[in-house]
Amino acid sequence: MNENNTGGFVPVHSLGISQIVAYGAMFYSFAQIKVELAEKLGLSLETTTMIVSLSLFINVLISSYVGYLTDRSGGLKVLSTGLFIGSVGFICLYFTEDLLGFLFSMLLIGISFSSASYNVAFSAAIQLDDQNSRKNITIITFYGAIASSVCWLTIGFLRNYFGLNSIFLMLSLSLFLMGLYFLINLNFKKEKKNEPKKPIEDFVALALSRKEKVIITILMIFGFTEYLIFSTTALSLIQFFNSNFNDPSIAIVLASVYGPFQLVGRFLEMKFATFMDARLTGLVASAFVPLSLIIILIPNFYVCIIAMALFGMGHGLLTVTGGYVPNLFFEPQFIGRVKGYIWAPTALGMASAPFLSGIFHENMNNLIIFLIALSICPFFSLFFIFKMKTRF
Repeated sequence: MNENNTGGFVPVHSLGISQIVAYGAMFYSFAQIKVELAEKLGLSLETTTMIVSLSLFINVLISSYVGYLTDRSGGLKVLSTGLFIGSVGFICLYFTEDLLGFLFSMLLIGISFSSASYNVAFSAAIQLDDQNSRKNITIITFYGAIASSVCWLTIGFLRNYFGLNSIFLMLSLSLFLMGLYFLINLNFKKEKKNEPKKPIEDFVALALSRKEKVIITILMIFGFTEYLIFSTTALSLIQFFNSNFNDPSIAIVLASVYGPFQLVGRFLEMKFATFMDARLTGLVASAFVPLSLIIILIPNFYVCIIAMALFGMGHGLLTVTGGYVPNLFFEPQFIGRVKGYIWAPTALGMASAPFLSGIFHENMNNLIIFLIALSICPFFSLFFIFKMKTRF
């Protein structure tokens, strides 16, 4: 796709690459380096993991303010600033050798992740081209779907041959260069056409209708439960499959299946986008998730592959649904703040996943059953807003 379209200049591929960098550095990387990081700092693995998890809670605390900044200054500027902050955070990790320095570094990384992840990238796409935002959001998620694979392969190579500090330098440099690209090469003036001409009002002061309040509440429930289900499942798959098949290699193979099928789901979303309501594709996808979780309870290798394919397609579609559906009801000049409020419980769901997974650590089947029951929430959230009138 050309980065120019009829609605305005949208650096859609650059936004997509930024999500590989942001999610790879500030979310996926710590799964691989947490042991070496704990050794470097002289901390227990449990303490290190807890601090990394707590950094995700920063999203909950500042997402509304990030949304305000996104509406005031534009998504691209917020995104580039967030990438720079993350770069500084990893430089701090390079130099730190104690708990206090680690806490400060993770504070910066938490702020960066809130300012440079999907939430802001999607808002930028909507601000720049409201009409084609669904397609652009889907393209951005194509890149995000391979973030884990790119990150794990790169970090695995660096860790084996150059050590932990080389990883920090590489991640810092990647974040810095991505932020610099947006800062220097993008024409921010074209983004300003959707910015208010005067200081924007506080979102709470806006005259929201009862319908708009209901929509925001429903989407908050959707975001929290969908990301809690996905993140908890993703964190637990290897242990779950290993307990069922007693073979770590099989567990890794099965757990890795869902990733590529996220791309399949997003490809289907792009194909159906021209004639199918995003809420309808979301409803279908939200049915895939509980179905996949039911199927993986069957201890058969090939059945579990099918289950993981359904799970990947379901989450792949739902990522686009969550990114685009708010745009059906709210104008682009308010989309940053709307997404900021919706992102707070979404981030809470993501950050709560390690704790939920830990609670069911000794009984993975009970965890899956709990997640199946919880998956009713995303389905009915979309069902309730399916017939509501949109602004288009």
